[in-house]
Amino acid sequence: MFKIKVIGIVGKTGCGKSFASDYLAKKLKSSIKLDVDLLAKEIYKKNKYIVNQITNCFGEDILKSDGSINFLYLGKKVFSDKNEIKKLNNIMFPLIYNEVSDFIKRNSYKKYIIIDAAILFDANLDNFCNKVILIKTMAKKRQSFLKCKNLNLCDEDINQRVKNQRIKIKKDKVDFIIENNSSIESLYRKLDIIINDI
Repeated sequence: MFKIKVIGIVGKTGCGKSFASDYLAKKLKSSIKLDVDLLAKEIYKKNKYIVNQITNCFGEDILKSDGSINFLYLGKKVFSDKNEIKKLNNIMFPLIYNEVSDFIKRNSYKKYIIIDAAILFDANLDNFCNKVILIKTMAKKRQSFLKCKNLNLCDEDINQRVKNQRIKIKKDKVDFIIENNSSIESLYRKLDIIINDI
């Protein structure tokens, strides 16, 4: 465990993790946010070996004409089949774990690091965390969030992601549970309540 406080925010896609982590990063002094989805995309961009591995695993049609990963197509492929997402996770999780560890070390002068990650428990990122916040949201609300966030996803893709996503939750490692089924303001008020205990 690191001397700084590492806060993990976990929940299914479209639950409001980004809103929560952005808010905490503003409210907590000397803090920095790590979006693990963006981190994973950076790994794809900078690591050609991984791109080759993923291409071998999922086929050449997941590549764009410039040789980069077509994330929309890859998402469709893995979210439609739990075996496919398991293959991708086996490739990516060890790399993500190492990158998160490096990020924390590089930012160890901060007071707080906020990790926004649906895969927090699946990738064992909870090992780095002092506190974990689980955000729970009804499926319809998650679909609505995703429609606002991902303009390139059609309704069918959104429904598939909401329906098929499975994430691990270690209940004994969760410190706070927030039900996020109302407004953003309501989410912020709930976060304000727990900030003193973080």
